[in-house]
Amino acid sequence: MYFDYASTSIKRKDILEKLIENIDDYNANPSSIHSPGKKTNSYLNEARTKLAEEINTDASKIYFTSGATEANNWLVKNFDDEGIEIVSSNIEHKSILESLNTVKSEVQYVKADKKGIVSLDQVKAAITDKTRLLILMLVNNETGIIQPVKEIGQYLKDKDIWFHVDGVQALGHLDIDVEDMCIDSLALSGHKIGGLNGFGVLYARERLKPLINGGGQESGIRAGSSNTLAALSMAYSIDGLKEEREKILELKEYFLENLKGIDYEINGYVENSVNHIVNIYFPFVKSDLLLTYLDLKGIYISAGSACNANALEPSYVIENIYDKERAKHSVRFSFGFTNTKEEIDQLIYWLNEMYKKKKKD
Repeated sequence: MYFDYASTSIKRKDILEKLIENIDDYNANPSSIHSPGKKTNSYLNEARTKLAEEINTDASKIYFTSGATEANNWLVKNFDDEGIEIVSSNIEHKSILESLNTVKSEVQYVKADKKGIVSLDQVKAAITDKTRLLILMLVNNETGIIQPVKEIGQYLKDKDIWFHVDGVQALGHLDIDVEDMCIDSLALSGHKIGGLNGFGVLYARERLKPLINGGGQESGIRAGSSNTLAALSMAYSIDGLKEEREKILELKEYFLENLKGIDYEINGYVENSVNHIVNIYFPFVKSDLLLTYLDLKGIYISAGSACNANALEPSYVIENIYDKERAKHSVRFSFGFTNTKEEIDQLIYWLNEMYKKKKKD
């Protein structure tokens, strides 16, 4: 029973099987000028166009990457300058926070409030005359809280400040319109929605400095042979996830409605959260023990971001919103298209068993 979709989605086997079945149509290098290469390139362009349409932009502004981590790093490196300031938040993904640790630019971090939200007023207070880049998640990967990206983007649109958004946990779950939201760049990931791992997208309103020099792929700013299969797996997965939104929300609501008789609190403002993620504080058990206990029952959840390289550490996001002790007792449940109410019944049963056990202790 897999409740860790925010780490990576279960692969969409039907889509991948169909893609493999027809792989002879796009086996060639899309950069080759012979007929098979041109045919493969047409499929690559199909994926690029579909992904562009999903966020309401032109295909020429979509750059394929190895994932959202690369996309975030690439964008940050375009603002590595001693003379400027970057503003971000203390609950961003590690690919942002660690990248910001490497730049010469001055960096300011806005603190999320107890609801897990970074407000427009906080952003206004942090911006100075030197600010040239603002970075903010659309949906936090650990709490599922939706940030006021549209409100902030519209405030920034007439200012000389580039607005970069990590949209990984929002893609497919929320409608994303980079024009309406006034987003200058956006990082997306394929494996979070059922596509192949190792593939992502960076949307950029304007041309960036090259990331990888080589054969001139991706309009000459990100070289390397294109991964057509992964691009198609990402593009084709979006429609399925959009169709599943209501089902996934029903599963999350069913879980919370039936989580009774247990001492718990939801981390963040759940009324302003995405459909597939909920983070819960269980004061009666530490997260590492709960993860191990559920794992032995064939139930899989997480205590923090999977990007901590297999380290079972308390969530820095929960720690930054609340405190370290709360983080040690908090876990994330994230739902997806394979989950059922029967599985959630099993999850609730074993959570109750753990609660009864700890009360006896």
